[in-house]
Amino acid sequence: MTLLYTHDLNRVKLLRYTIAQYRKRIPPAYKRQPLYHRESKRIATKGLNMVTMSDVAKAAGGSRATASYALRGDPRIVPETAEKVRTAARRLHYTANLSARSLRSGRNGVIGLAIFELDRAYPSEMGAAISREASRHGLQTIVQETSNSKEGEVSILRKVTSQLCDGMIFSPGNVSDEELRELSGGKPMVLLDDLSPDPIFDTVNTPCEIGAQTAIDHLVDVGCQNILVVGARYESLAEDAQSTSVSARRLYGCLKAFDDHGMEVSPENFLYINWNPEDARALAHQVVRSGRRFDGVFCMTDTLAMGFIRGLADCGVHVPNDMAVVGFDGINESDYFVPSLTTVSTDLNDLAAKAVNLLLKRIDEDGTDFKPEKLTADFRLVRRESTGR
Repeated sequence: MTLLYTHDLNRVKLLRYTIAQYRKRIPPAYKRQPLYHRESKRIATKGLNMVTMSDVAKAAGGSRATASYALRGDPRIVPETAEKVRTAARRLHYTANLSARSLRSGRNGVIGLAIFELDRAYPSEMGAAISREASRHGLQTIVQETSNSKEGEVSILRKVTSQLCDGMIFSPGNVSDEELRELSGGKPMVLLDDLSPDPIFDTVNTPCEIGAQTAIDHLVDVGCQNILVVGARYESLAEDAQSTSVSARRLYGCLKAFDDHGMEVSPENFLYINWNPEDARALAHQVVRSGRRFDGVFCMTDTLAMGFIRGLADCGVHVPNDMAVVGFDGINESDYFVPSLTTVSTDLNDLAAKAVNLLLKRIDEDGTDFKPEKLTADFRLVRRESTGR
């Protein structure tokens, strides 16, 4: 048996009194209000992020999937149901961070962005540039990283297109145009570095061929006569599946420059490795140990170039006196590396502006038939210490 002392009884009485007074403050009408009115007031006091898609679905009297499709503007949802969902969303402030105009039009002011290897410098900087450009137009960006497998890309596309996105910017690698069409769910899409022979989406490309040609031209200008190209598979020129890849297009640019300068090259002038600095560093060790004499190197990316330079330094080879090195991309770190890296710098702000503007154009056209456009980002050669002879 539990004994309650006088001071304990006083505490119980005080607690009961406090609860009774609190209940008196709640207007009786509030308890009779529909769920969405009560939920709206709850959200107003607890913060807008408390509302979920399930809350909207419950208030609208439908399923979560129906609510999601309705807010995305999916044409499969009948107009009456879609309006009911949008009305519930407004009352619950589900889209308080989006405008009422977006709700009425079925647009959300959100775009999807799926690109590769976000842990790498260049894709990360490109993603940031696209997000900034989207923000400049009042858009929010959902960013996802794609994988190197077809299954991974399909999974990411399904996730992003199922979000509240009005359109998408995507860097494809393993999925076909027809698969992209199906996975897009009828939403506008702009591709990055896609050179399909018969494209069905707009594309913004990096300046692969002309950029690589400019890199070789510069190495020749500083006196290089035996140039090594790192990161390109020479045999890819004979493989249809690889002939339009980024590395193959940069390889085309190299070969054109060699031909323009009357320089004879062989497959030995092209060494393929995975595009990571660790492999580039190891390759530099192999090149030095082999005794093959190159006085200039063009690497397919800046990170490859920095790894290769580090490998040369390990072996006592000085850059640029013994070997001049040029990279490609123009990542921020290239300016702070020692020696600072000469690079073909893609104008990411220009790339982002072209991609976002194309996407907005298609969103505004709202499904109208169009002829896909192909644009190329601007670039410039940034001369630094790695070729400063």
